[in-house]
Amino acid sequence: MKVAMVTEWFDARGGGVSVHVRYLTEFLSKYGVEVEIITSRWNYEEMPVDVPVHVIKGPKDPFFRVNISPWMSKDMIKIIKNGNFDVIHAHHAFARMPLSAISIARELGVRSVLTTHTVSFMPDYEYLWKTVSYSYPLYRMMISKADEIIAVSESARMFISYFTDVPVIVIPNGVDTYKFRNIDKRMARELLGFGDEPFFLYVGRLVSKKGLFTLLLAFKSVLKEVPEAKLRIAGKGKLKTVLSSFAKALGIDKNVEFLGYVQDNLLNPLFSSADVFVLPSAFGESFGIVILEAMASGTPVIGTKVGGIEEILSNGNGVLVPPSDPSALANAMISLINDADLQRKIVRRALESVREKYDWRCVAKKVMSVYEKSYVS
Repeated sequence: MKVAMVTEWFDARGGGVSVHVRYLTEFLSKYGVEVEIITSRWNYEEMPVDVPVHVIKGPKDPFFRVNISPWMSKDMIKIIKNGNFDVIHAHHAFARMPLSAISIARELGVRSVLTTHTVSFMPDYEYLWKTVSYSYPLYRMMISKADEIIAVSESARMFISYFTDVPVIVIPNGVDTYKFRNIDKRMARELLGFGDEPFFLYVGRLVSKKGLFTLLLAFKSVLKEVPEAKLRIAGKGKLKTVLSSFAKALGIDKNVEFLGYVQDNLLNPLFSSADVFVLPSAFGESFGIVILEAMASGTPVIGTKVGGIEEILSNGNGVLVPPSDPSALANAMISLINDADLQRKIVRRALESVREKYDWRCVAKKVMSVYEKSYVS
């Protein structure tokens, strides 16, 4: 079977979508599926893959960096025709390139699968989003051309249901439990040059929806109880300068370290070196792959009750707090950093959960079953 993965962005800017495409490609290849990737942005250092990658160049819009080339569809048709693909797998339901791929697949008689990774703000407001969806009938029409739709979480399934009547199945994101594993904390810290101080970790894009201002406000309160604590923030984004200035204004900059983009081979020891991982997302979090990576690395997680985060951390897999609530987040951070027994209980449950439910070996096989259903239909 030959599959074309289509994603607008295949670099760090693509966040969890890019990570998902990278690992899904890797594990499908191990199971004998021939995969090629079609994208408008690719950074090999950030998303290394051993499969052909077709980059369709063109001007990008200034806000979302979406390919707006009028020749994009023509270029994609040529790639798909020459590739003789059995399945077109488009990622992201609200970007131009994947939606174009679904339409092209329908025109060429190729089966298509769409994976939606999106949850927006106020996702429970059905009346709002139904109204929006019918205000943009072209979106509804294009999304509904997919033969199969996958959502990475129940929250993402609910949100996409406002835009289409095509049945949606839930297959979660995954984590490579051979790559992300529980490393001894002391060894991990020695490798990275960290000291023995207690520290909290954030990994992800530095964008507004991630709730990083809330995290900094919460950490200021944490320092009153744990003055030697550190907060390390890994990732890149446009908010780096603003966040750094905010930390300085709060008087906590000496305890906050911005690590920038962390290379792939250092992520596992980085997660394992932390005492607590925090994902303080304010909205729009359909899943949160970094949560799985932290869980698999043996680090307890604090997350917000937003989208797919709540689904992952339920049943004792982590600690949940309301979004955009610095006081609640600070209390959770202080309680967890001071409770070694609770940390061990969370880690034990989380490790069991990622191995049984979220290992890419399991997730990739579920996706293959969707391909096979589409292929024989």
